[in-house]
Amino acid sequence: MEASMLEETVQNPNPYPVVAELHYDDIWHLCKQSQELAWDPVRDIDWAALKEETSNLPDEVRQAGAEWWSLRAWMEHGATPYGAERLRQAIFEHLPFEVKQHVTNFILEELRHHQASFLIADALGEYQPTPRSDYFQMVIPKFHDEKDEKVMPFYAGMAVNTLFEQLSGELLTARYKNARYPQIRLACELILRDEARHIQFGRIIMRRFFDEISMDQKKLLGEKFAKKLRGSLLNGVYAVVNLPKDERQRSGSARALAAEYGLGATHPDEEVGIIAEALATIRQDVAPYDVPIPFIKEIEGENVTAALAAE
Repeated sequence: MEASMLEETVQNPNPYPVVAELHYDDIWHLCKQSQELAWDPVRDIDWAALKEETSNLPDEVRQAGAEWWSLRAWMEHGATPYGAERLRQAIFEHLPFEVKQHVTNFILEELRHHQASFLIADALGEYQPTPRSDYFQMVIPKFHDEKDEKVMPFYAGMAVNTLFEQLSGELLTARYKNARYPQIRLACELILRDEARHIQFGRIIMRRFFDEISMDQKKLLGEKFAKKLRGSLLNGVYAVVNLPKDERQRSGSARALAAEYGLGATHPDEEVGIIAEALATIRQDVAPYDVPIPFIKEIEGENVTAALAAE
């Protein structure tokens, strides 16, 4: 029997021809910026200094900080399989070279955000490779669910991700301001620099490609954004509002402690207000493209807005 008869035939789309000419100068500019501004979490951040600076903190504070930065590491790591799926999609849809390059850069950048986050956790106390809470162990796998992305066109799916990058960037800006320790501030600053490039990519694709997306697809985009925000990211990552009562209290107390001591966290009471302001900005940004974002009661409900106004 011929050897080829024994080989399993894998049904993959054809990646050829591979076209290398550039189509979009603005996207290629982002790719060049990614190379020029590349950084290394191990080389560029003084972890020994951070350990020394935080060594006298109470143990419960250091553990709260480690839990917070472990959670950030899980979130950042969740972006890498998402990016890998988008890269595969871009290759087999024969998208322009610079689009594939940007997605590749996105994967590498999210991996270094993950690395920086778990190194901060390890410097503060002990990195938690898996959630200690049973509830989080159920929630985290939802970050990797591809069902929603696969029903949307490539550029629509990337736009949804960009809206979350924008929300995340507003929260990380507040966390950067909270950080009293130079190495934590530096990590936040470097991550934010990468995120700004990801957000810019989203604005480019909305400007260039949203005329090609149908109204039904735009409506779906808004629905998927709201679904992911409510179903996953308000369950501890962006805010604790959708956690079960006991876990909300435990997680919120730990986060508040990390914020009180300036470990680059946000206080749970502040997070909803930050998200609400960012959400209002996002609605304005997508309005020219006729993308409707559904009402999100946890962030925009009457009780929430009244509480924020009272502050």
